[in-house]
Amino acid sequence: MKWLACLLAMSALSTVVAAQESSQGSAKPVDLTSISIEDLMNIQVTSASKKAESLSAAPAAIFVITGEDIRRGGFSSVPDALRTVPGLYVVQQSSHVWLVTARGFSNEYNDKMLVLIDGRLVYSPTFGGVFWDVQDPPLEDIDRIEVIRGPAGTLWGADAMNGVINIITKDAAKTRGLQVTASAGINEGYAGRLRYGGKIGDNFAYRIFGTSNDWLPTVDASGAENYDTWSITQGGTRFDWSPSQKDTVTFDGEGYSGRIRDVIPVFIPTSAVATVEDNSGVVKGGHVLGDWKHSFNDRSNTDVLGYCDWTDRISVIDTEYRNACDVEFQHRYSLSPRHTLTWGGSILTTGDTWYETFTISIEPPYRRDTTYSAFLQYDVMLAPDRLRLIAGSKFEHNPYTGFEYQPQVRAVWTPNKQNTLWAAASRAVRTPNRIDEGLLDRITQINPSPPPPEFLLYAGDPSVKSEILHAYEVGYRYEWSQKLSFDATAYYNDYNGLAGLSAPGVPVVNPSPFFIDVPVNVINEQAGAQTHGLELFAKYTPVRRWTVSAGITELRGASPPGTGYPAVADNPLHEVNAQSKVDLNQFVNFDASYYYNDAISHQLPTLNRVDVGLSTKPIHGFTFSVWGRNLQQDRHQEAIPLSFLGGDIRRSVVFKVIWEPDEGARKPAQ
Repeated sequence: MKWLACLLAMSALSTVVAAQESSQGSAKPVDLTSISIEDLMNIQVTSASKKAESLSAAPAAIFVITGEDIRRGGFSSVPDALRTVPGLYVVQQSSHVWLVTARGFSNEYNDKMLVLIDGRLVYSPTFGGVFWDVQDPPLEDIDRIEVIRGPAGTLWGADAMNGVINIITKDAAKTRGLQVTASAGINEGYAGRLRYGGKIGDNFAYRIFGTSNDWLPTVDASGAENYDTWSITQGGTRFDWSPSQKDTVTFDGEGYSGRIRDVIPVFIPTSAVATVEDNSGVVKGGHVLGDWKHSFNDRSNTDVLGYCDWTDRISVIDTEYRNACDVEFQHRYSLSPRHTLTWGGSILTTGDTWYETFTISIEPPYRRDTTYSAFLQYDVMLAPDRLRLIAGSKFEHNPYTGFEYQPQVRAVWTPNKQNTLWAAASRAVRTPNRIDEGLLDRITQINPSPPPPEFLLYAGDPSVKSEILHAYEVGYRYEWSQKLSFDATAYYNDYNGLAGLSAPGVPVVNPSPFFIDVPVNVINEQAGAQTHGLELFAKYTPVRRWTVSAGITELRGASPPGTGYPAVADNPLHEVNAQSKVDLNQFVNFDASYYYNDAISHQLPTLNRVDVGLSTKPIHGFTFSVWGRNLQQDRHQEAIPLSFLGGDIRRSVVFKVIWEPDEGARKPAQ
C-alpha cells in the first residue's frame, strides 16, 4: 500500500509538471483567492436564519469553510478542517476521538454543540456529543460548512447551546462524472474513494460513492504506538430531482461499517485492582433522508425533511444499539417586502438498547423517547437595507424535563456597504440525556487492598433538570476596498443549573459477590457560571495571488467547583490560527497554516502547530497535493490526557491524488 501510494503521488506530480509546460494557452481555472473580499462576504448561508442570506448580513457569529478551502487545506477529516474556525477549540485525543467545542466547556462529551449534515442531526442522544469517527462525509462532496458560535436554540432546538456546525454537501448535479481519490500519510493512515455522478434527462441528477479509511495509532510519551487504530468503510448515494420549476426533491442514503481498537480499565468484584482490557469493537449504521422543497410563489415556500438513522457500537464494555427518526416542516411567508414569518415544527423519536457490564450500565437498558417541537420567527426590515430585527422562539416537549422554551431577539444594522453591526440576546437550554439520568459507571476503585473492593459509582439521576443559558452578543463586520475584511464578536454567557456531581453518598454494600459502592450523583449546581470572550478574524489580500487570514480567540469565565465539566479550566484562554494562501502560478498553490493554544494549567503544555502544503488545480483530470503536518516537533499532545484513551499526535506527511477523467484538461474549478 505504501509503495503504491508513492507511485501514484510521483505519477500525478509528473503529469502536473508536464501539463504546465505544454498547455500555457488554456483557460485559467477559477480560485477563491482570486475572488474579491466583497464576493466572499456575499457567500449565501442558511444556518443563521434558516433562509438564504449573505454572510455579511447574517445576524450571528458565523464562519464558512468553503469546498475550495477544504481542497486547499489538505484536511483528512471534518474536525481537522474545523481548526480554521475562530472561536472553536478543536483538538485530537486519539486516532478516532476529537473534541470540538465553542466558548468553553471542552470535554470528552462536548454536549453543548449541535452538529448537522444536510439537516440531519448527528449528535448522540446518549451523551449529547458527536462520534466524529462515523460522521465522516467525503470531503470532496462538501459544498460548505457553516459554523455558528453562540446559542441557536430558537431555530435548531435544545443542545445548540454554544453553537451549531452545519455540514452541507453538494447537489448531485455538481458532482458529475467519475472521481477516484487516494491518500497515503506517513504516521497518519490511508484512504481511498470512488465516486460516480450523472444525469438522467434535464431534471434528475445522481451520485454514488464508496470510501475506505484506515488510520494509524497515536503514540505515548516515549514514542511507542498506542492501541487506538480505527478503520471504516462507507457507501452511499444521492438523488436530486426537479419535477417542476417549483419543486425540488432530494434523497440521500448511506451505510457504514468499521472497527475501532481501544483499551479501557475494567473492574470486577473479585479483583484487587482494575485491569486494562481490550475494548475494541465494531461500529456500523446508516441513514436514509428525504427532503422536499416547494415554492408556492415568490413570497411563500415550504420545506419538508424526514430521515431515519441507526447506529450500533459494539465493544466489550459499552454496547449500544440506537435508532432515530425525525420529521420536520418549515414554512416561510413574506407578508410584505419588509415582513417575513418563518414557522415550523418537528417530531423526533429515538430508541436505544444497552448491554450491562459490571463496570458500566444504563438504566433502564431499553428506552424510547419522543420530542415534539415548534418554532416561530418574525423578521422585519425597519429601514430598507439598513436596519433589520428578528425575534422568535422554539418550544419543545421532551421526556426528561417536559416543556422548554428558547427565545431570541437579534438586530442587524448596516449603515453603509462596508459596515455591519449586529446584536443578540438569547435563552438556550441543554436538556438531560441518557447518561445524565441513568448511567451507572464504576469510575475508580477507592481501596487498593480489598477485600471487599470499594468503588466510586457515578450515578445518573432522573430528577436532573436542563442547563440554562442567557447569552448576550454583539458583532461587527467591516469590508474595505475588496481587499480587507474584519469580523469581531464579543459575548457574555450566564449559565444556571449546570450538571455537577454530589458529594459521596452513603456506601451501599452488595453481599454476593461482596463489594461496596460509594455513589456520587448527577445534580444541578445551584451556583451559576459565566463565560465571556472576544473572537476576531481578519482576511487580507495584499496582492492578487496572495491571501492571508488570522483568527484570535480570548476566553474567560468561572464555574462552581463541583461542576462536572468546568467552564474554562479545560480550555486555553488564548487561541490563534493563521493561514496563508499563495498562487505560485495559475495551476499550483502553496499554503501554510499556524495554530497556537496557550497552556492549560497543570494539564497541557502550549501548542504550536505548523502545517505546510503544495496543491494543484485540475490538470488533465489530476489534482495532487502533499502536506506536512505538525512540522514543529516530532509529536505533541493536544487533548487533556485520560488514563485509558488518547496519546500524542505525530508529525506526518500526507500525499493525495484525485483523478477525474471526465473533467478534461484544465476545466475551471467550481
